[in-house]
Amino acid sequence: MAATRAATEGSALGILGGVALILALSAEHRSRANAQGFPASMNMILAVTDRRLLVFQARSLRRARFRGEVAFDQLRDISVQRRGLSPRLRFELASGAEVRFTTYRTDHPEAFAEAANRARRARVESSLAVPPPPAIPAVLPPPPPR
Repeated sequence: MAATRAATEGSALGILGGVALILALSAEHRSRANAQGFPASMNMILAVTDRRLLVFQARSLRRARFRGEVAFDQLRDISVQRRGLSPRLRFELASGAEVRFTTYRTDHPEAFAEAANRARRARVESSLAVPPPPAIPAVLPPPPPR
């Protein structure tokens, strides 16, 4: 299991418009991520288990509310992009959509992405290893003769 903090990102140009514009751009980014099936919030704590990615809304340093989950079969890849001072977590969804969130270097996002991808691959491979149940014939065979 691994965890990291993340936040929706606004455009760098939002700084020119002040705090109100940054908040509006961040809210728009959150809405877009939610529309693509990722339960994002403005400030999040992301946790990965052996079965799924959990998303919590960070309300304060000690309080978080469960926001939702993303099953591993809905994720293609998780990576870290380095741009400027804050790294960005990039989630490529099975639909082909991509969502990005700003994260913190001190939370070791590379280790989080590595743990998440390792758990995702293990889960997907184990689901492929389970053989499907035997086929049930559409028509029952006749009863044996007496």
